[in-house]
Amino acid sequence: MVLVAVPLFSTVLPPLFDYPNHLARMYLLVEGGNEFYAVHWEALPNLAEDLIVPPLGRLMPLETASKLFVILTFGLIAGATAWLNRVATGVWRLWPLLAFLLVYNRTFLWGFLNYLFGLGVALAGITAWLALERARGWLRVFASSLFALACYLSHIAAFGAYALVILGIELGPALNEARAQRLATLGRRIVLLGAQFLIPVALFLAYRHGAASVTVAHIAFWRKVDLLFSVFDNYNRIFDVACFALFLSLLGWLLWTRRLRLVPRLGWAIGIVFAAYVMLPSQIYGGSGADHRLPIAIWLLLIAGTAPHFHNRREGVVIAGIVVVMLIARLAVIEHIWLAANKVYTADLKGIDALPEGVKLAVAVPADAIHVVPVPEVHLPVLAVERRGAFVPTVFAYSGQQPIRLNPAYTALANAATPQRFWLALTGDSSTEATAVLPVLQQYDYVAVIGAKPVNMLPSLCLGEFYRQPTFQLLRVRHDQFCRSPDG
Repeated sequence: MVLVAVPLFSTVLPPLFDYPNHLARMYLLVEGGNEFYAVHWEALPNLAEDLIVPPLGRLMPLETASKLFVILTFGLIAGATAWLNRVATGVWRLWPLLAFLLVYNRTFLWGFLNYLFGLGVALAGITAWLALERARGWLRVFASSLFALACYLSHIAAFGAYALVILGIELGPALNEARAQRLATLGRRIVLLGAQFLIPVALFLAYRHGAASVTVAHIAFWRKVDLLFSVFDNYNRIFDVACFALFLSLLGWLLWTRRLRLVPRLGWAIGIVFAAYVMLPSQIYGGSGADHRLPIAIWLLLIAGTAPHFHNRREGVVIAGIVVVMLIARLAVIEHIWLAANKVYTADLKGIDALPEGVKLAVAVPADAIHVVPVPEVHLPVLAVERRGAFVPTVFAYSGQQPIRLNPAYTALANAATPQRFWLALTGDSSTEATAVLPVLQQYDYVAVIGAKPVNMLPSLCLGEFYRQPTFQLLRVRHDQFCRSPDG
């Protein structure tokens, strides 16, 4: 835990793609909104950070509270994996500490923190379901209902993974009871299984009325294979592939020599989750990357559901040493990248801190900027919400997804032009887009221009340079008569 925490506390801002947007939302929840944004609580399936960080933010700096949530997520994932392995195999082992190798994964670099926290809750709930198998029915239903509800409120994808695993765990015994025609026992098992999902399903049925329109999109099958590598895919492709190959070689060798035992009931569960991963579309109900989230769940379940057997202590120590060296090497690479990101963020934040209080800040980014890079800056402008009380249209405030809403007048302003349109207007090859977007831009005070490489803007008398870094610029919007006229 100390090792994996080092990169987080050596940077002013973890370089996770969505992290600045989460931080801005936490600030609004702590403050109860402002003239631009309103807090609107609902029982949404995406609230893990929203329920935990704001109370902590009233006791300590919000940046510290947000980082502690990440540490809590790491601990929950690794701890729940170890606990599940203990209940499934009957013995405490060092083996499930392999989970620490996976916490800095591609899903984490995207900043999908609510899902990862919910996955930790799901693993703990699965463990409790197994541990209470011989307990009284009411106690098992009560405990599993709490875990199912907590998992649902954390993130809908984590709840889906939880439901699939519980189904897989119960499938084998249910089939045995059906073959033996023990119908009463089978009925009781089905009732206990289904009872825990009653409240989450009721909440989902209420929530889905405000959901986005149904959009389903699949990716190529070869991408499904590639996504299994996402648990190791960070910054250096050659190094990450080598680590992944070493990880697979360890598992393959143990399987080939029959030194790795898979717990049958969790084997069923892993099979069901993997089948769901193969069939699941990449985009559904307005959410992107639905299938991208499952590889980390599959690998954690595989670690939790297996027990290695070594012929002697020396063999185990050698393998443990290799794993520790790989963990330290991977964290060293991450630390190196994050320290470089820290220099960029420190410089960019100076520009944001120089903005006047309460300004309206437009954002201009290219259409191809939405991907993980070592120093993501796309969402950096939203920190003006926290640091300067500003209005930034790119804050996550989607109905049915976050407990934040833009106030009506600013909803219209945010919808009037996208960051991609502003980018085309400021950096395109013609003035057509600039003429169309100018009336919208005049309603802002400043505009942040972000590109993966130094940007060259079209000459404009309506914009003045305010702050410049190589890939991050702040421009002042001039509001004179010439700029207010679209014909000009």
